[in-house]
Amino acid sequence: MARRSDGRSAVARICRVLEAFTSDDSDLTLTEIARRSRMPVSTVHSITGQLVDEGLLERMDQGYVLGVRLWELAIRAPGTFGLREAALAPMEQAHAEIRHHVQLSVLTGFESLYIERLSWPTSVVNFTQVGGRLPWYVTSSGILLASFADEPARSGYATSSRPPRPPAPDLDGTAMERLMASARNRGFLVTEGFIHPDATAVAVPVFAPWRAPVAALAAVVPAAESGVESVVGSLRQAARLTGERLAGTLTRGRP
Repeated sequence: MARRSDGRSAVARICRVLEAFTSDDSDLTLTEIARRSRMPVSTVHSITGQLVDEGLLERMDQGYVLGVRLWELAIRAPGTFGLREAALAPMEQAHAEIRHHVQLSVLTGFESLYIERLSWPTSVVNFTQVGGRLPWYVTSSGILLASFADEPARSGYATSSRPPRPPAPDLDGTAMERLMASARNRGFLVTEGFIHPDATAVAVPVFAPWRAPVAALAAVVPAAESGVESVVGSLRQAARLTGERLAGTLTRGRP
């Protein structure tokens, strides 16, 4: 594949342009895309023109937004969309029982990526968004999934540098290791005030057919609310059903 003098391939440069868009900044000017992608405006202008021609970007009055064709391509991916489809009905049942935020996420690198979220009109504050990411160490789901990683990976998570940006909890490496060990031993995790002082998060793992956790189901409830045990029970039932539905999807059509 042809490369420029900076060593980045054409595909890598396209990815940088697309990754400049976030759930909070979905409408960007050419200059903003260039700044975020750390590429010259002339290069970005050429790439965005090609992406517009292919329907991957759309022109707006003052800039660009991601194109609908990206969604059309992404929905064909069997990974996260298959997981979401398997989890949606069980999530709806848990949501009806818990009557607060219920969300599905996966761990990608050092971030929690949110695939689905169901909310209640009177739910407590919650900063997660579908398609959005948060640092693994500020989310119950991220810490829970990191705790089920193999030992070298767990050590990397526990000792990884955590930038001093809010809303990071004040946990050193030793405290994080203890929290991860507790999550692994109990099979669920409760975090209080990590994202917001008024919120408590409860997370359980979703196991794949090969018994490795592939995702986390979590609920965000008011900090003062009692009865976390019932929340854990509802989430575990939803996680079990999700795993069964996922197993059925993966084995469907096999002898």
